[in-house]
Amino acid sequence: MTIPGETVDSHCVVELRKVGKTYGSEPAVHALVDVDLALKSGEWISITGPSGAGKSTLLNVLGCLDRATSGTYLLDGIDTAELSDGQRAGLRSQRIGFVFQSFHLLPYRTVLENVMLGEVYRKQTARHREARARAAIERVGLGHRIGFLPSKLSGGEQQRVAIARALVGSPSILLCDEPTGNLDSRTSANLLDLFKKLNDEGLTLIVVTHDENVANRASRRVHIIDGKLTDITATDAKLLPAPSPPPKTSGAKVARSGISIRDLLNESLAGMFARPGRTMLTVMGVVIGLTALVATLGLSRTAGNRIVSQFDQVAATELFVTARPGAAGIVAPNAIPWDAPERLRRLNGVVAVGNMSEVDARDALVSASPVVDPSRQTAFKISVYAASPGLFRAVRANLAAGRVPDAGHSERADRVAVLGPDAARRLGINGLQQLPAIHIGDQLYLVIGVLRDVARKPELLSSVIIPEGTARQDFKLGGPGTVVIETKVGAAYLIASQTRAALRPDAPRTLKIEVPQEPRRLRDEVQSDVNIMFLLLGALSLIVGAIGIANITLVSVMERTGEIGLRRAIGATRRHIAEQFLLESGTMGVIGGILGASLGVMIVIAVSAYEVWTPVLDPWAPFLAPVIGGGIGLLAGAYPAMRAAYLEPVEAFRK
Repeated sequence: MTIPGETVDSHCVVELRKVGKTYGSEPAVHALVDVDLALKSGEWISITGPSGAGKSTLLNVLGCLDRATSGTYLLDGIDTAELSDGQRAGLRSQRIGFVFQSFHLLPYRTVLENVMLGEVYRKQTARHREARARAAIERVGLGHRIGFLPSKLSGGEQQRVAIARALVGSPSILLCDEPTGNLDSRTSANLLDLFKKLNDEGLTLIVVTHDENVANRASRRVHIIDGKLTDITATDAKLLPAPSPPPKTSGAKVARSGISIRDLLNESLAGMFARPGRTMLTVMGVVIGLTALVATLGLSRTAGNRIVSQFDQVAATELFVTARPGAAGIVAPNAIPWDAPERLRRLNGVVAVGNMSEVDARDALVSASPVVDPSRQTAFKISVYAASPGLFRAVRANLAAGRVPDAGHSERADRVAVLGPDAARRLGINGLQQLPAIHIGDQLYLVIGVLRDVARKPELLSSVIIPEGTARQDFKLGGPGTVVIETKVGAAYLIASQTRAALRPDAPRTLKIEVPQEPRRLRDEVQSDVNIMFLLLGALSLIVGAIGIANITLVSVMERTGEIGLRRAIGATRRHIAEQFLLESGTMGVIGGILGASLGVMIVIAVSAYEVWTPVLDPWAPFLAPVIGGGIGLLAGAYPAMRAAYLEPVEAFRK
């Protein structure tokens, strides 16, 4: 509603022309309706009216915290409708001071730090900002409380801190929303005296209040009902006539607000350590994830190296010599000489060698009992192998009990036997204390040993092994079936090239040499499979940590809406808010990465020491962990940061 008055002169700080504000559409709520108002520099105006009349909406429009739906709002001659979000933020930081009913002091900052916050988005040097903050604190009479936290101050003192924060940037106007609403009468009177002093010094004041005492202290009073100005009580009130074209102004007159990298880092660190318990819980999520990642990668490489080493020691050092079938597909029984082990041991690089031959005992069952019991099976079809004394070392046999046959047993054709663990289990032989014996066909053999394991020729685990000389006598063994050779590491191919000449110089092509394939490819596949398995486990832990960061950062945004609104009011742009929350989550990720990498390395070293392994660590893992942690923190904090950035100041203050 327009109330006729005098024409506004050129020194107006605030000019409202037909300003309206509408919320929603079904139905539309008209919070402001055709508001015309002008305010000259140095005036003190109070805005009164019942609850819901539009006082706070008008104040938000005046403070550039909200945009008018219609009409024109000029601040110091600048058309605020033409300004970008960054320019509006710059306008708030340079020309507008805010005093809120709830003070909005950061509880983890001292009085000085809270006041210095008023200029943090003006790119002032820290020394300059501190000097101006101290002056503002002295101006409101709180020099003796400069190092106190807000929790140590009374309500009136906290309000004075909020006023000092609003004054530190030397604004054109000071907007106060129910500044005495939470104060007692005596404190309110002192605050009004401070307002009178500031107004006498030339500061323009706009105060929203329900208190008649506060309203009457102003030089002008505007009453608003249902979004419309109903009267002006001061005789020198100056309202605008019908709207006229606004002066041509440019948004370029308003410098954008900004914050230095150092201040941004300081604000982020202060925000993190304001709640150390929550920060530690957030960091622990990243620590657990990256500890698992670094530890699993290190353990996978260490275990893989151990596996590969064992594989190399077995596969890369073995050779097998067999007889090649003739033209008719028949293997000559004497293709391999009986003294093959003695001949091959003369070659440089041979560690152990032995003959291994499957005995043709197809009609001979093996039994541990001389009595045939028709009610249960006591005789079994079990493979029988003949072995020269060196075979057990060549296959890396490990005994569970007893001993293995020696050269004397073979030369004398002693009827002794060694059982594989599976054969011993089938025959019911659990130990050698009772000197057990077995029957192979009609012949009785004394069991002198039981194997636990072999590294090569696993068929021996389920077989009966007798001396080679005994097999030649009892089963007419015509010649060795296979020669098993163990070489030194790296000597397998050399020995393979010399074996034919050593055994059959007269007919080298009658022998077949089984040379191990190059283990590098298989070794790489084993290492790759182990790495992938552990990497997936570490990545899963890392994802859990990232979700933890996202959840806690989002909760932090929801709890800090008041702080977000305050920062927007004193000049922060959406980008500044997003950068701060991203920097907080990223920093927590980096800290978690450093701690996680350290713990992961310690775990790898501890496990390796316990297992007597050689720890193998990727040299880049400890250095990449903080980078990965920072990246995870940024990704996890992206959504909460964007949500904080796009939280409107008005909405933040309302929450």
